[in-house]
Amino acid sequence: MPGPHHNRGMAAASSTDVTVGVLGPLLLLASDGVRIPVASGRQRRLLAALALHAGAEVGCGTLAEIVWGDEQPADPDAALQTNVARLRRLLPAHVTIETGARSYRLVVASDDLDSSRFTAHLARAAAAPEPGARLTELDAALGLWRGRPFADLDDPAAEPEVARLSALRAAAVEQRAEALLAAGRAGAAVAAAEALVAADPIRESGVAVLMRALVAAGRPADSLRAYTGLRRELAEQLGLDPSPELRALHEEVLRRGPAAAVAGPPRPPPPAVPVSSFVGRDADLARAAGLLAERRIVTLCGPGGVGKSRLARHTAAAVADRYPDGVLVVELDAVRPRAVVGPGVVAVAVGAALRLSGGGSGRLLDRIVEVLAVRRQLLVVDNCEHVLDGVAALVDAVVVGAPGVDVLATSREALRVDGEQVFQVEPLLPAPAAELLADRISAAGGAAPTDAALAERICARLDGLPLALEVAAARVPALGLAGLLDALDAPLDSLGHGRRNAAPRHRSLRDVVAWSYGLLDDEQRVLFVRLGVFAGAVEPEAVAAVCGDAAALPDLVERSLVVRKGTRFGMLDTLRAFARERLASEPAAAQLRARHAAWALGLASDAAVARSRPDEPAAVHRFTGHLADVRRAHAWLCTDGPLEDLLRLGVVCAELGFQQARGDLVRMADEALRTAGCDPDSDDPDSDDPDSDDPAADERVALHPLLPRLLGLSAAPRWQRGDVEGAERRCRRALELAERLGDPLLAREAYEVLANTAMFRGDLAPAAEHCRRAAELSRAAGDETTLVMALTDMVLIAAYASQDASAAGYEAETNSLAERMGSPTARGWAAYAAGERRAEIGDPDAARFLERAVVLAEEVDAAFLAGVARHTLLTTAARVGDPVEALARFGPLLDTWLGLGSWTQLWIAVRALAEALSRLGHHRDAAVLLGAMRASPRATTAYGADSARVRAVVDAAAAALGPEFEPLLARGAALGDTGAIAFARSRAGAPA
Repeated sequence: MPGPHHNRGMAAASSTDVTVGVLGPLLLLASDGVRIPVASGRQRRLLAALALHAGAEVGCGTLAEIVWGDEQPADPDAALQTNVARLRRLLPAHVTIETGARSYRLVVASDDLDSSRFTAHLARAAAAPEPGARLTELDAALGLWRGRPFADLDDPAAEPEVARLSALRAAAVEQRAEALLAAGRAGAAVAAAEALVAADPIRESGVAVLMRALVAAGRPADSLRAYTGLRRELAEQLGLDPSPELRALHEEVLRRGPAAAVAGPPRPPPPAVPVSSFVGRDADLARAAGLLAERRIVTLCGPGGVGKSRLARHTAAAVADRYPDGVLVVELDAVRPRAVVGPGVVAVAVGAALRLSGGGSGRLLDRIVEVLAVRRQLLVVDNCEHVLDGVAALVDAVVVGAPGVDVLATSREALRVDGEQVFQVEPLLPAPAAELLADRISAAGGAAPTDAALAERICARLDGLPLALEVAAARVPALGLAGLLDALDAPLDSLGHGRRNAAPRHRSLRDVVAWSYGLLDDEQRVLFVRLGVFAGAVEPEAVAAVCGDAAALPDLVERSLVVRKGTRFGMLDTLRAFARERLASEPAAAQLRARHAAWALGLASDAAVARSRPDEPAAVHRFTGHLADVRRAHAWLCTDGPLEDLLRLGVVCAELGFQQARGDLVRMADEALRTAGCDPDSDDPDSDDPDSDDPAADERVALHPLLPRLLGLSAAPRWQRGDVEGAERRCRRALELAERLGDPLLAREAYEVLANTAMFRGDLAPAAEHCRRAAELSRAAGDETTLVMALTDMVLIAAYASQDASAAGYEAETNSLAERMGSPTARGWAAYAAGERRAEIGDPDAARFLERAVVLAEEVDAAFLAGVARHTLLTTAARVGDPVEALARFGPLLDTWLGLGSWTQLWIAVRALAEALSRLGHHRDAAVLLGAMRASPRATTAYGADSARVRAVVDAAAAALGPEFEPLLARGAALGDTGAIAFARSRAGAPA
């Protein structure tokens, strides 16, 4: 993929025939291409200042200001004359410095100055009629870049030219992607445009190129996602909408037909790698990639800050093409310390990365293995040292149960599991350590080090640890190299070479953080410690609301103790751990946690209210974008917070957990129920009985009005994953509590779920009655969110019962309500209901509504709604269109439902796949799937038109296979759920 490293590689070839280079640290070359060292920092700044105004006279006052700044010599003109004389002795013959009246002028040919040559290449590229010629010029232009222009100048006079050249470079990268697209190289254009958008997510022209490239590469669904991502970023960062031109392009992609909506989730892309330089690790990268070709478990071990995570990301990107199902990265750095978590926390983190739905930790581990068992994938587990037991248990289970999955882990300690290959990652050697230090100093706005010996001493004192080098480099602009070395004396003497142990994370870098912390004033220290209450990056408004004052944020960013990410501010994990240690001893810590929980609950409340408003996407993305902090607030509420707040948060988690099919949110809702003393999934049937002898439990369970609603909402994910009985158990419990409270309105969600469970059992009359009751209670409660779901189900039930006139009436009511609400979720469900109804009667217009449902669902990450709409699009196409073409689309559909844990829908998809195979005459495969469906307890019974279609598949297979039919049924029954899905994927063309 073209990017920073790609361009640096080109620079080595294309910059050797220039004489003066300013597109990065100052470069001076002789006629034969040999580098001429300019050791003096003053002379480097002088030459760069003259190059900034190449061909023009520059006054001595201006030059003296740039060269010496505030520390002017006694006689600036004489000092300039001396430095010019010394500089002239270094210049090759064809580059001269002319003297004027108190001025100097650099005379250099435009081809000998890389900035001039860069703009010349761009001009020729603009004039070139053919894309191939444009690519040649653009590659040559970008190859000249080695870093920030005029990196040696830290002066306001240079900023306009730096900005101009940087803008030209960004435009050149964009033009290069356009040229690749015009040359028919859609894949390369996608890669180039993705790098551009990653560097500047709100650059609309870059997103436009990416959208067109994705369509040309046959990935229209990804093109729509790119537009959705831009719209979200613009709304969050600037409060703007995309331009009319980009909206028009979006509409054009939408008009490309059902393929854009049916395509399903794309193959996972290679993991993102940091854009900053990756120094001194080429051999390590090759070795790690080689080990993964030979071993199934590779663990990168080393001290904190040595660069294990960065090496893991680069390794994963290098080997991604070996894995048809891509790379899954799971970061464990936000997981709570070993002392306060059980081994299941690792399974929770992996399940969240897979977006699985599931119950407790034991069952969740089985779900993870179940999903991975059919994949060929690389699992990257990052930062394992504080949860080693959980990681070891998970890796053992995955390696045994998922033979196509390899594991790349990073840890300060070995996992000590069977088959593990430990790769010890060592600190950087002196030369690459010095290169990294210089790069990070330049990135921080400082001048590149000119005293090599001094830089090497600093690197030695920091043991070549990349994180220590980066933290130190950020202070060089303020302290200088000599000042930095002096500052290292006391605070960093305990930083031993390669020290590592099993104590809290980053102990080997504790003194680096303590030193940085010691440089803060009192106001900055207070804010730094209080920021430890957050788990992720947050907006300044959140910092002010929770910490009391955000005024010192810019100071903390400047000192590299806080990282700015767009409009949000966050902390490195090492720094956050340091802050939390101090926060634990603060008298105001409990009050701070309470304010943090209140802020997180505010996000949840905003998301809940917005479910019935047009501004739903922004509120939902804001909530899910802060999930790390929501989890942290939820954990505190479970132990120390008000029950009311915990249940309010649980209600939002339960509803979004169903809509987005997110197991992590569902588990938070379940934990809220358990904390309240209400656990419908307990093995003890009396554990949450309102007539229990425990008066405290009776007080908490029976008398809180949010419990029936939370029970009803948390029941929906149960039927989603095939646990219809578990869903009904929760609903019955909700009805009991609502009756006890004397408020039937509290049972509205439970009735809506009961309608769904009855529908899946084929009991359409009871389902309709439950729906009517849910709608009646929702109207009385003024709850449009539940009402629109109930009305949607009324459309479906009537359609499945072949009562199209009734279904049409309910559809009109649903659509009217959804349009009045304006939220994408409501409008999406209304569109889905309209499409499903038309699909039932064979109306070809169904596709238009279903495609609309997919687009609306993706605005709010409503994965379940998008899934059912795609499902109907595909199954309808498989029945009435070309079954060969439809067959290939079943693989992504199966993967969608498997990843979401929606076994109810998964088996319906398998049923449709068997029908498509039967149409193609593949009766043996269809018979195996029929046997698997009959044997699975999670496969719901077909009814209505589906029942007739299944009978037709059975009859066709029995007639074609004769005595082979029954043994093939038995073979399918013996596969089990996971084996059956693996078989189905193989017949649908998914990766084996």
